[in-house]
Amino acid sequence: MLVCRICKNTANNRIHPAREMMFGTRDKFNYLECGECGTVQIADVPDLAPYYPANYLSFDSNVPVAATLRRRIGARIAGRYLVSGKGVLGKFVAGKRPTLVELYPSYLRNYPLGIDLDSRILDLGCGVGNLLQTLHYYGFRNLTGADAFIEEDIFYPSGVRIYKRRLDEIETSFDLIMLHHSFEHFPDPIESLRQIHRLMEKDSFLLIRIPLINYAWEKYGVNWVQLDAPRHLFLFTEKSFRYLADQANLKVENVTYDSNAFQFWGSEQYVRNIPLSDPESLWNNPGSKLFAAGQMDEWQDEAEKLNARGKGDMACFYLRKV
Repeated sequence: MLVCRICKNTANNRIHPAREMMFGTRDKFNYLECGECGTVQIADVPDLAPYYPANYLSFDSNVPVAATLRRRIGARIAGRYLVSGKGVLGKFVAGKRPTLVELYPSYLRNYPLGIDLDSRILDLGCGVGNLLQTLHYYGFRNLTGADAFIEEDIFYPSGVRIYKRRLDEIETSFDLIMLHHSFEHFPDPIESLRQIHRLMEKDSFLLIRIPLINYAWEKYGVNWVQLDAPRHLFLFTEKSFRYLADQANLKVENVTYDSNAFQFWGSEQYVRNIPLSDPESLWNNPGSKLFAAGQMDEWQDEAEKLNARGKGDMACFYLRKV
């Protein structure tokens, strides 16, 4: 019997055969799609160690954090602000100094989190901690990460601390807990949220960014790039994630959709049987001629329209402890 591990539904569930396509092994895995809550989940969790090699994304520490930060700020300034006169560059043009908060990553700006530079922040599933190192450059001083897949604890000169820990091995409480595209990798999402609940202060926030079952899944099915078999174990709809949060006594206070053109070009590559790691892939070769000129801009515009309608394939959930 095909049983959804989130809502326990057994009616109208479907099996979808999917391939590993990030590294191009093309190993096959079955995913169950729940006919009730819509969650897409791997049917049987394999030994995942071979699918997290040393060059896996979150383990790559070769890009200097300061350079990454400069690129992010530069891209933000040089983008649509140039034609709109709004945002950070608009402030400079108007002779006003932008506040530090206006330079924060969007997930920290889109909803009031009640934090300051001394707040205790935990990033779960952080890899080697590149994001935390970036937050250090923004001025945050109390930054901790945990990832069960890293080789050993990491202590940076910046003061950022990364521990090789499972959730149940963490005892300290935090003012903000973040999971940036790591929650979908957890084998027991309900128990994981309950463990996270244990680590939250009374008025603290939990910020979870995840891929969502939405338009891109409907369009591409098993070629949807964010399915990412077999690493992504659970992919939720907004409905099923809200249900999950309720089971862990967490209240969803806000949802911000933040998908981008990747849902299209990554999926289109898979349709063409081109892995992300392929030399021809846009992931490795931004100058690749796989797609027509102007196509990326069209996909980005479509992604923004989908976000506005709540149909994007990625979202940031802001939750409070109940």
